Amino acid sequence: MRFNKFLAVLLSLIMVATFAIGCKKPAEENKNDAPKTTEDTTEQNTDESKDDKDAAKDEKPADGIQEGGTFVISMAREPGQYNPCATADDAAYQIIQNVFNKLLKINGNNEIIPDLAESYEYKDDGKTLIFHLRENVKWHDGVDFSADDVKWTFDKIMSEKGFASNSLSDVKEVNVIDNNTVEFKLEEPNAGLLGYIAWVGTYIMPKHIYDGTDWLENPANQSPIGTGPFKFVEQVEGESVTLEKNPDFFGKGPYVDKLVYRIIPDGNTQYQAWLNNETDHSMAGAPAEELPKLEQDEKFRLVPKTWPNKSYICFNMESGKFTDPKLREAILYGIDREDIFKKVYKSQGAISNYFIPPEYKWALNEDVKSPDRDVEKAMKLIEEAGYTKDADGYYFETTIDTFPGWDDFCVVLADQLKEIGIKLTHNGMDDPTYDEKVLEKKDFELTVLGGYQGPDIASMGSRFQTGGPMNYGNYSSEEMDKELNAGNTATTLEDRAVHYKRVQEILREDLPVVFFWDRGTQYPIKNYVKGSPADEAREEVSESEFSQVWIDESLKK
Repeated sequence: MRFNKFLAVLLSLIMVATFAIGCKKPAEENKNDAPKTTEDTTEQNTDESKDDKDAAKDEKPADGIQEGGTFVISMAREPGQYNPCATADDAAYQIIQNVFNKLLKINGNNEIIPDLAESYEYKDDGKTLIFHLRENVKWHDGVDFSADDVKWTFDKIMSEKGFASNSLSDVKEVNVIDNNTVEFKLEEPNAGLLGYIAWVGTYIMPKHIYDGTDWLENPANQSPIGTGPFKFVEQVEGESVTLEKNPDFFGKGPYVDKLVYRIIPDGNTQYQAWLNNETDHSMAGAPAEELPKLEQDEKFRLVPKTWPNKSYICFNMESGKFTDPKLREAILYGIDREDIFKKVYKSQGAISNYFIPPEYKWALNEDVKSPDRDVEKAMKLIEEAGYTKDADGYYFETTIDTFPGWDDFCVVLADQLKEIGIKLTHNGMDDPTYDEKVLEKKDFELTVLGGYQGPDIASMGSRFQTGGPMNYGNYSSEEMDKELNAGNTATTLEDRAVHYKRVQEILREDLPVVFFWDRGTQYPIKNYVKGSPADEAREEVSESEFSQVWIDESLKK
């Protein structure tokens, strides 16, 4: 998937979006992404006991919270199907987050928090992962949820090559210990596995609905049954999707009676509908040029949002000019990341100074940074590579291949590279053509990609390990492979950090890519919207989960 295609991943994510699956898309940092122990120690992922939760469920909402009403959300595309594990449907994902639950989930701060699992523990030197499940959880049709549903779901993902199957390659088997306990047997310790279980394509499905059927053809794919805060009601083709409150939800909320997703393909139309109070929340956010006006309007608040999502120039490391490390270094010194940040991204997000997302503070090597622009040094490197300027003042010409959405960036980049004597031609293509030429045939010298770097830093392996699924430049380094493997199998954050800090040094030395932008925005929220997953409820819910949203009618005018 690509930057302009998904997951907003975790956007919505923007919110995934949000969720792009490590392809060309967005999301954030995990605090407990690795086991702290390896032997018989439970990792408690909850701040309150089960008794406290049950008691809280019987209480009325906190003072000030107003229940009831309808919360209207705009989205660009109509969902095609609601099987939460078989394939990735960017539009459906926004709704699936409110209908289904996972064992663990990633909140708006990119922390891994409990969902259907109350706690987990590693045993057998990290080769056994045990989840302790919530009790008294029911499916929307009233059937009890159990460990059998968990085993069936993960067995199905792996046997049918579901969306998350590659991320679960270290899972040998899933076993039911008792009704509320399930164990994962692993080929080897995998510190990044928790992040993948909490990410995309691992929503627990109802065994009693799907067992014995073709999971791609089951009618529940169009009328889903989950355990989440909202129940599916209907989808009106080309118009809307409606969910209603699940009164038996095991968590806090929901507070509104209904969620209505209005399908509005055009981003500007989405924004106008939101501005005119026809919708309460827009997945598209607001155009960058509108943000200064919103900031001055007391009816709105702007919430800064960043994700561990980096945009980068990718070199072909197997053929062409940029197999020469001096030319890759010249590009690094020749681009003006601050200029790109201001002109292309309107100062939204952040300049990409580091070689991993700074959200992963525990692994960040602050000594490894991209240098400031140095035109003279860039030209000296090109000359050391054996090039001389022609009559037009260019050392050489190269082409950057892109999928749609990179026109503005390439205009600015071409002007910058011209200053160091490189003539840049932009070859913009539609998605199918780009996929075939660049991603499949690797027929390019330069391309530009952007991608969600999570849900765990181990995801770097997909881009920089030999043969990684998103290693489109065919970069290969024995030392890099060794450090990535070591970082993924280490069992403490401290040990993992040693290896990932070395990974950053290798990236700076080899330069298979040049990072220039960390994705982010100022996300606008209406003041009458409370408990937004982008704001007040960020620590407790996923980025497009609306279980804690409520409407302050006194502020709605």
